Amino acid sequence: MIRKRNWFAGLTAVLAFTLVISGCGGNGNSAQNNTGSEVTDKGPTDLSVLTIYYQKEPPAPDNRILKEVEKRTNTKLDITWVTPNNFNEKVNVTLASGKLPDLMLVTDTSNAAFQNMAKQGAFWDLTELIKDYPNLMKFPTITFTNNLVEGKLYGVPRVRPTEGNAQPLIRTDWLEKLNLAVPTTMDELYAVMKAFKDNAPDGQKDTVGLSGYVNQADMGQFTFIQEAFTGTGGKYKAVDGKLVDMTFDPSMRDALEWLKKAYDENLIPKDFALLKHDQAKDLVYAGKAGIFPDKPNQIPTMVKELQAAGKADADLEWTPYLEGVNGKYAAKGTGHFGMFVISKSVKEEKVKKLLAFLDYGASDEGHELAAYGMEGEDFTKDGVNYVLTEAATNDLSFQFMQNIFMKYDKYGNLGTGLPADKLKHERMLIDQAADASVSNPVAGLITETGSKLGSDYDKKIQDLKTKIIMGKAALEDWDAFTAELQADQTYQQIIEEMNAAYQARNSTK
Repeated sequence: MIRKRNWFAGLTAVLAFTLVISGCGGNGNSAQNNTGSEVTDKGPTDLSVLTIYYQKEPPAPDNRILKEVEKRTNTKLDITWVTPNNFNEKVNVTLASGKLPDLMLVTDTSNAAFQNMAKQGAFWDLTELIKDYPNLMKFPTITFTNNLVEGKLYGVPRVRPTEGNAQPLIRTDWLEKLNLAVPTTMDELYAVMKAFKDNAPDGQKDTVGLSGYVNQADMGQFTFIQEAFTGTGGKYKAVDGKLVDMTFDPSMRDALEWLKKAYDENLIPKDFALLKHDQAKDLVYAGKAGIFPDKPNQIPTMVKELQAAGKADADLEWTPYLEGVNGKYAAKGTGHFGMFVISKSVKEEKVKKLLAFLDYGASDEGHELAAYGMEGEDFTKDGVNYVLTEAATNDLSFQFMQNIFMKYDKYGNLGTGLPADKLKHERMLIDQAADASVSNPVAGLITETGSKLGSDYDKKIQDLKTKIIMGKAALEDWDAFTAELQADQTYQQIIEEMNAAYQARNSTK
């Protein structure tokens, strides 16, 4: 058994790293749940919960959806809802107090501080226990693999679809006006961007083809372009069982050259390096950009905004893949957004009830309640399609339980609000993406040197990429910089450690 001082040492480390952890919990022990993991109790089980919420305001304790969850799972939930604006602060205070909830959502499972806590025994090892819960075991293998710490699973992954990630959303009404097809290659995409810029279908001055932004340490909304050239998710590519840093690959240079040309020809915003997400998207709403990279679940909202702005015929299409020098490419998601961890102070009997609760949330019934609400009040069904009521469409606050409940759905990134024919088409596009998608081979992996110095290198690399695109540095500067990295022992040490971590994880599969 871990000694108490080790546990609190881990908590202190978490505070130092400002680890993003939210607590939320539940316990499915009602004979009514259809999870295959039935638990019976005489009365409801009390569960403490700390979680984030993205709605306008948190649900009241007597919220009808919340009461229905308690009824179906035979639980009594004590939930503290925290706004994203001060979520980290609230979590840190909670951790410092040592009084942890039964269940916590760790959103950054690759954080070194969290992984150290897990290794020290702060959380339950669920590697074997989780196998008794059939709905949780429907999660894709990649979902579990990307959350392993030294081959062990210290929580229940919050599953997410692997397909349907950020790819170009294109104004199809613009394509029709210009007699163009949805692009499938990088050359075709460039031609469409140029046509949008030259013709300005909405009649707006300074129209660009593609709107987007970059982050301080990565390519942000332009990541799909870089990866279409390199043919891998992230900076590493698995080649013959070994990781290769694509920073040094000619395809990375080709991606920069493509983007620099697009910038020089005014096909992307001149101020892309300063734009935030909403600002980049606003260019689409203003009719000044015809392409914005995002998930297909953004289509209903974006179309609604466009039409509200007077563009009655506006519509968007999601591009499932793009073909570059390495063939067709689409990004495959990690299969999760964090995972739920159970404090080691929770007794085993309650651990099983918590797992049953999450198993119910991963069932068809639990997912329906969290995503669509109550039948008749929030939705009706048209065959297999959910149709939200007008009231639900205008106020999606009833979906707060999606912060806790989630089943694996290949088509989950399509969201709600698509007409039946459009939904059928988008599902076909998801299938096409699945045939071309490539995962990030190092998702969830950390290294000692990388944890300390990796972000500094990432910022330097991205800074030079941005300068090259904007013409403030030349491609020859990239060549010189990558040559320096090749000779940089610390940078090469990060690559070696990442390879070691990659090999170790593969050996435990």
